[in-house]
Amino acid sequence: MPAGMTAEGTADYLRREFDARGAGEHPVDNELVRPFHALSGLLRATGTLFAGSALREISGERSTATLVVATHRFSYGESARVAAEGAMHSLVAAKGKGWTGGVYDLPCGPAAVVTGGHAYDVPWQDSSREPFVLRVAELQAYVPVPTSPSLTDQYLLTVSFSTPQPAHWETYMPSVVRLLRSIAFVAGPVEDGRAHPTQRPGPPPAN
Repeated sequence: MPAGMTAEGTADYLRREFDARGAGEHPVDNELVRPFHALSGLLRATGTLFAGSALREISGERSTATLVVATHRFSYGESARVAAEGAMHSLVAAKGKGWTGGVYDLPCGPAAVVTGGHAYDVPWQDSSREPFVLRVAELQAYVPVPTSPSLTDQYLLTVSFSTPQPAHWETYMPSVVRLLRSIAFVAGPVEDGRAHPTQRPGPPPAN
């Protein structure tokens, strides 16, 4: 789902998606466009650069995963490494038992990477049935964006990967590692008098 699409761009996006799935006859009207346009705007407003999902088969089982890349204004001071180390320790402490982390030197600079999992109680539509527990494995990487004369603020780039199939974690990780090592910061567009960092992502998880 691209971030910040216009209403017309959203309609074009939906038509392309339907065509790719052999459902080109599906009507793309205002009622359909409106919620997707709102979602695209919300992604843009929250600093999202990329949001995607993967559906694949691993060892004969269906598997899903999501990837979100975003930027946030964050004044991290004079040292990107100190900021990454501080972020890693704070996140591990805040998330609690089962989470671990480290600071890794990526080609674009130091990154705080934490991994762990969450358990969610998911209710059935039938209220008489007990909620089932969904366990999600997650990786979060926080990369201080290098300072630049074109940037009026400091930023963090965040990469969040998750899958509700923890048993498939090791299969996904090579793609996630390749993506993290592919991050490169380049000059971004100027909007409202401010330059914003952009990110060149590598390949998303295989799908």
